[in-house]
Amino acid sequence: MDNLTSVQLSEWEAYDRFDPVGSWRDDFRLAYLSSLITNLTIGVHGKKGAKHTSPMDFMLEWGEGKKEPKTQSVEEMKEILMAFAKRQNKSVAKKRTTPPVIRSKRKKT
Repeated sequence: MDNLTSVQLSEWEAYDRFDPVGSWRDDFRLAYLSSLITNLTIGVHGKKGAKHTSPMDFMLEWGEGKKEPKTQSVEEMKEILMAFAKRQNKSVAKKRTTPPVIRSKRKKT
């Protein structure tokens, strides 16, 4: 940096705006890959008409422009936990009502 002139520094800044180098570019590459994998999974296992993601959905936000995290009320948290518990209880009840498979231990002759 000590050897760069102000013109050279301005050129590098302009080039960085055009084709970013460094951590932002690395973050974008990872976000692009994450979006691609998510969209493939949605395409194979998702419901029809499910919304696909964009790389910007996975971009990290450092410093300025940072959004405040969404806060949940106690009622919202309770509703989510009750939904998990209800699903788990159905799963456990289904396992209890399904008769076990008994396999014979006799040897075939």
